[in-house]
Formats: sequence, C-alpha cells, structure tokens
Amino acid sequence: MQLSVSRDPEGKAGLIALQVKDVLFFETHRNKDMIVLHTQDEQYFIPGTLKYWTEALRASGEDFEIIDRNNAVHLTKVKHVDQRFRIAYFSEGKDAKKCTISINNVTKVLKFLETHKGLA
Repeated sequence: MQLSVSRDPEGKAGLIALQVKDVLFFETHRNKDMIVLHTQDEQYFIPGTLKYWTEALRASGEDFEIIDRNNAVHLTKVKHVDQRFRIAYFSEGKDAKKCTISINNVTKVLKFLETHKGLA
C-alpha cells in the first residue's frame, strides 16, 4: 500500500508515493490539518488528522495506534520502549528515531510488543 505524500507542508515539491510499510510514526503538524510521517531517514507531509489516518490505516490492516496526544506509531516498527521516560524507539543508537508515549498508553505498546514480537 502506498500514500501520496509531499516533502514539504505546502506541497510545492509535488507528490511522491510512500510505502506504508516504511512509515515508523506520524505526528500532528503545527497546522492541525496536516500530519508529518516519519520514516527511518526522512519526513513527509500529508493533509488530514491523526485520528483520520490512524483509523484509515487500521481499517486497511495496518498496526497503527495513537499513543500520545500528537503521535501515532506503526506498532510493528517499535524496537524498544523506555518505560521510565515513556519513549518509543524505532532503532538502536544515539540517532534513533523516537516519539513520546502517554502514561496511559505505555502498557498498550508493551503488550503489543510482547504479544507480537516477543519483546518488552
């Protein structure tokens, strides 16, 4: 599955196709009608809300979950959770992509990792 995304929030760079499997997480842009999609090396922009895209991708069989007020993660891409600071990491190392998890959702993420990946 692919999404049509832009490299800039105004769409001036045009659209490119982004594989959903490459999305680590997305977050609300300061313009509330736009979200920022993060891959391992890039970030892209797409119109819509966090709730809309989370629901649409889940309805399409993808494991996305809103885990904080401004973040939704591709649960299958989470590699590690720092429970103390409530941060989801998507790779190892000091330059690892990461996002915050609300205190109420840490258990949900850990349960997914334990059930589906044998982690946590």
